[in-house]
Amino acid sequence: MMIDLMLLIKVVFLGSGLVGCGYYLGRDKGVRTGAGDAVDMLCEKGYLNFRRVGKNSKEIELIKLNGEVEES
Repeated sequence: MMIDLMLLIKVVFLGSGLVGCGYYLGRDKGVRTGAGDAVDMLCEKGYLNFRRVGKNSKEIELIKLNGEVEES
């Protein structure tokens, strides 16, 4: 009976530790992924225009539909 109780305590402690670490490490990942996907979708559907700037055209500059350039 005592062994079962100690095993239960270990399982609950380690399980909650794993869940807590997973939450802490992954809490912002969904926000970043969702924001990036939203911008990509808006560009594909034509709601946002963009042009490549900088060396080797690696940087992207967003252009609003009224022609204003968003400063970041």
